[in-house]
Amino acid sequence: MIRVRKSTDTPPSLQIENCHNYNGQDVQESLYSDQYGKCYLCEQETHKTFQIEHFKPKDVGYFPELKYDWTNLFLSCGYCNGRKSNSSEILNPLNHNIEEIIAHRIDVYSKKVEFDSETKDKSTNDTVELLTKLFNGKSNIRDVKGEILFKDLNREISYFIKMLLNYKSDTSPTNRQIVIDLLHISKEFLAFKYWLIKDYGFYEDFKDQLIWNKLS
Repeated sequence: MIRVRKSTDTPPSLQIENCHNYNGQDVQESLYSDQYGKCYLCEQETHKTFQIEHFKPKDVGYFPELKYDWTNLFLSCGYCNGRKSNSSEILNPLNHNIEEIIAHRIDVYSKKVEFDSETKDKSTNDTVELLTKLFNGKSNIRDVKGEILFKDLNREISYFIKMLLNYKSDTSPTNRQIVIDLLHISKEFLAFKYWLIKDYGFYEDFKDQLIWNKLS
């Protein structure tokens, strides 16, 4: 999960008086473009299965006044949207560099995904709890969809590690460019790659590629 930067122009369909549709074509197009077609929670490409997710729940008793608020809408996959609780008060990806606040790590041998943060406020704790549930399953038991997500993550990160090690043994422009390409903002699981870069001691080599949506 990384910081998200959203278009400043509210889609026209949300500006209509007495708006009754938060899922208009222009909303979908804007969110898909802003987030490079990726779910804002798991960072996996959504392709044509994406959903429009309300960051703060729109249900009565929560924040119904934000149902059509552009800043409250994000692109999400159905898997993550279905598992994010209304009571969860996670970090807002528009306001926080989440990839810096929360460490994202995967142990390819134990098949465990770990999230941790030195910050212990409720929003950070809730974000860690949600990400843990998404990638490890409820009570550390993955259902079929969770297992597919883990396998996709494992495959991408295993390849990224291989390319980092290739660069370590041979810092040629070709090997460097391969790593840079895998760090493009359109690629999946960037928060995990961010922490691999830090853990493997390559931050100075690739820090310019880790800016993504951070505000200047």
